[in-house]
Amino acid sequence: MKDDGTCPTCGRALATQTLAPISGKALRELAGDDAKAPWHFKLLVAAVVAYLGWRVVQLVGLLG
Repeated sequence: MKDDGTCPTCGRALATQTLAPISGKALRELAGDDAKAPWHFKLLVAAVVAYLGWRVVQLVGLLG
């Protein structure tokens, strides 16, 4: 499909509406005031921070 939504072979219009990027403000309005990160995402972030912290401790021990 070409950028204007037409078929490259026959030229017929395949898409009539193009999608515009959504802004952060509009996304927050769609999500609502009660939108929060799920608990498992917070757990994943905590695990990554703990892992990277431990790797820094190992690096300091290796250099020292």
